[in-house]
This record gives sequence, structure tokens and C-alpha cells, in this order.
Amino acid sequence: MKNRTLLILSLFLASNNAFSQNQPLSNTDKLEISNHYFNKLSNGALLVRLKSNKRKVNALIDRGYVDEARKIEINQDVYNKELISAFNNEMTFCETYFFYSEESNKVRQKDFSEPFFLDSNLDVDSSIQFGLNNFLIAEFGNVAQDTSSYQDFYIIDTQNGKTKKTSYWGGPNFHFGALVVMTDDFVQLRKPFPSYVRTFNSIPLFRRATFKVVARLNDKFLRFVTD
Repeated sequence: MKNRTLLILSLFLASNNAFSQNQPLSNTDKLEISNHYFNKLSNGALLVRLKSNKRKVNALIDRGYVDEARKIEINQDVYNKELISAFNNEMTFCETYFFYSEESNKVRQKDFSEPFFLDSNLDVDSSIQFGLNNFLIAEFGNVAQDTSSYQDFYIIDTQNGKTKKTSYWGGPNFHFGALVVMTDDFVQLRKPFPSYVRTFNSIPLFRRATFKVVARLNDKFLRFVTD
């Protein structure tokens, strides 16, 4: 059974590598993959990636737009503190830790030798000694359409390291705002794993408050245990 799970996981991860062709998985395989990563979360933690806008802020400062840079920095800090508060108050299923996107490569490499996790004031908390092997990643961003329609993948370099981009069968990419859950290699998880909660940020009338989005994800995790 263990060998079968490893084989299915290798197929799942291979389907998310550059230039690989779509390899549809059966519903049984998808459930087995979901259970594998859900067990990692149940016995581990959720690491939440926060944006800092450091590159944009530094670029503005270099051009002499110090006030504009400071405004962006303040707004981002306010938003990040809101996210941390939402997770600390609403996420009861597992422990949560917070890191800036600039540390993504360290997380991907599982290099926790130096402190970089943040406290509620966005300061690095050197008292956090992270020693867990089991963890998943979460961030507020965009979720792609159903991965069953994936045709292939390609990789580009960004400020967060290498990022997977996706080509779809039959049309252009389609994204919507969501709180997204990924593997420890930053690969978006698929159904039936509770892999995202929509934010509806693009629809002001239906936009969900941050704490409600986190609370819905927590509820999805709890329901997945009982389903």
C-alpha cells in the first residue's frame, strides 16, 4: 500500500513539472493523494506565505518616490497583520506559522536553520524553533481552473523563486482570488483535498472578510476529517 501511494504521488508531482504532459488520475488516486497530504497537515502545520512588496518598494525609493513607497509598505503591513490575526483567531485545526515570500526558497528546501518566521507584529521571532517535517503552504492569491484540464506546465523565475505556470486545453488561463493551499513544494493541491476558499475580491458585493475566508478553510479541514 505504501509503495502504491509513493507511485501515485510521483505521478502527481510529475504532472506538475515543466513540459510534462497531462496524466489524468482516477478518483481513487486523487483521494489517496488528498489523504496523504491531509495526514501531513493533521500531524504538522500550515505555513502561511505573506507578501512584502519589497521589490516594488525598493524600486520606488530608488526613483525618489519615498512617500509613495512608504504608503505601499504601510498598507501591506496592515494587510499582513490582518491575515495573521485571522489565522490566529480562526484556524483551530492546526498550528500556523508566517513567513515572507522572500524566504520561499528556504521553505522549499526545508532549511529552517536560521529564524525567519514572523510574530504578530511582523518581526522575525527568533524563539520559533521549527522542527516539523510535515507541513503545507497557504497564501492569498489566485487559484487556477480545475487541474483536470491541465495540458502541460512551464516554469518562470519570479521574486519568490521558480513558479509553475499552466497551459490549459481549449483556451486561455482563468484565475480567481482565493486562499490557496499547496504542498510543501508549492504545488497547488487538487480536489477532493480542501485546497482553496474563494475571496470574491473582484466582486465587492460578495467580497468575504479575511477572517471569514480563514474560518471557511478551517471548517473545510474539519469536515474533511468526518467525510
